[in-house]
Formats: sequence, structure tokens, C-alpha cells
Amino acid sequence: MTSAPPSPARSTGEDPRAEAASAPARARRGLRPTPAWAALAPLAIVLLLFFAVPLVGMVATSLVLPGGRGEAGTLSLENFAALGSGSRSMALRNSLVLSAAAATIAAVLGGICAWAISTVKSRLVDSLTAVVSSVLANDGGVPLAFSFIVAVGNTGYFVTLLTAVDPSFTLYSVQGLVLMYQYFLIPTMILLTLPSFAALRQQWREANTSLGGTSLTFWRRVGIPVIMPALLGAWLLMFGSAFGTHASAAVLIGTGGFPLIPLEIAGQLAGSAATGGEGVAMALGVTTGVIAVVVLLAFSALMRRSAKWLNT
Repeated sequence: MTSAPPSPARSTGEDPRAEAASAPARARRGLRPTPAWAALAPLAIVLLLFFAVPLVGMVATSLVLPGGRGEAGTLSLENFAALGSGSRSMALRNSLVLSAAAATIAAVLGGICAWAISTVKSRLVDSLTAVVSSVLANDGGVPLAFSFIVAVGNTGYFVTLLTAVDPSFTLYSVQGLVLMYQYFLIPTMILLTLPSFAALRQQWREANTSLGGTSLTFWRRVGIPVIMPALLGAWLLMFGSAFGTHASAAVLIGTGGFPLIPLEIAGQLAGSAATGGEGVAMALGVTTGVIAVVVLLAFSALMRRSAKWLNT
């Protein structure tokens, strides 16, 4: 004959009513300032001053048309409607095409490099890859543009190697931008996809071989489907990175040579005092921010989907 299980009150040795009464007290104690809250305060201040306040101001400026002298502004979507015409429409189209092309080339080359590195199975190679890729992926701006001008500019040291393949090549063009973007996009692709390639299990390869499959069969039916979310996520992140690149493109081709969204924003802000382009510039900034948010959300969803297979 078995005895009845003890009640929750007996098992804990406390009255349930006393526990319920003490819950609000514990919640109040959890809201008290602690060293952890104090450590997060500087980060909260930075986010407030350099992210939240500029974001609210950007959205507000993009939705308000300035009034005349002594008159208040009016809410309007005219600044966003202006994005569909003139150089702004061309800048949006050029940015989308350029970012997609640069990200696609980097995805192919970086994916092949990541796969090759994953087959080495060396801690030294993995460490060197992580360090070098991290440095290159975060390099850019004026020094990067200057390095490419010295290397493959009109009088660069290695420009003859490229003109031998394509006599019409010039660094100060769309081709030059795509080439320069590979400098930081390919290392980004390696950093993002190398863990996925390394996580492909040897048991899957052995099972494919035991069933009479070839290497092509493994990649077509197992490898590529498993890592495809990670590849797409990396492509999206590189697309967003190329879309928002400003300093390197500004130095390489200037603000008027090839309209791009970051260059157009800078141009509108530079001439805002004379042309009133501040609202249009803010509308371009809001559009860029929306694209960035969509890219990050899609990247996060794809990474979670890839982790379901690779971490099980």
C-alpha cells in the first residue's frame, strides 16, 4: 500500500499564502538599484543620446514640411513622395543593384573559402582566420579607398593586371565599387558561414557514402539544404553592409559620379540650407533604417532556422 504524495505546503515547509504575500516584496527588491544596473547606465545613456533621440528626430523631420517665416510646419508625406523621382530614385536603384551584386559575388567567393578552411581541421588555421577576418571585415572608410587607389587606381601598382583582363576597367566606377566592397564583404562571409560549414557532421557524410551517394549527392541533398539558411542570412547581412557604406564610396567616386543612398543623403544635407533638402535627406535615412531593420530581422530568423539542424 502506497502513501499519498505530500502536499506542496508540506514539501516546502511554508504556507502557500505566505509565499503569495511575499511575492510582491521580492519583486520590489528586484527593482532596487544594484551594481548591475549602475554598470548598464552608461550604455543606456549612449543608446538614448546617439540612437533613440536621433532616430525620433529623423522620423519627425521626414514627416514635417517646414512652413514659411513665423509659420509652423505641417505633417506630410511629401518628402517620401520625392524619393520616387530624380537623382533620389536613381540613388535607391543603384544602391539596391550594387549591394545585391557585391553581396552575391562575396557570398560565392567567401562561401568557397569558408568551406575550404573548414576542411583543414586545424585550431591554428581557425584562430588565424578569425583574427584576420575580423580585422578585414571591420576595415573601411577613407584608408580603404586610399589603399585601392594606390593599388588599382589609374596609376596604381596592379592596375595593369586588371586592365589586361578588362581593358575598360576603371576603379572610379561601379566595377571599382564592387571590387572594393569585396575587401570587407568576403571576410564577413567567412566569419558568418565558417561555423556552419564546420558543424556539418561527419556521420552525415558516412551515411551518404554507405547508401551509395557521392560527394555531389551529399551537398545536393544534405549539405546545401542544411546550411542554406546560414548562407542566405550571411548574404542579407552583407547586402545591408554594402547598402550603408558611405565613406569609401564618397572618396572613390565622389558625391555626384554615381548616385547612391548614403551619398545622396550627404548631398541633401550639404545643400539643405539653400534647397531645403533636410526633410528629403531624413526620408532617405528612414528608408535606409527600415531596410536595415528588415535585413536584421530576416538574418536573425534564418540563423535560428539554421541552428535547429546544426545544433541538434
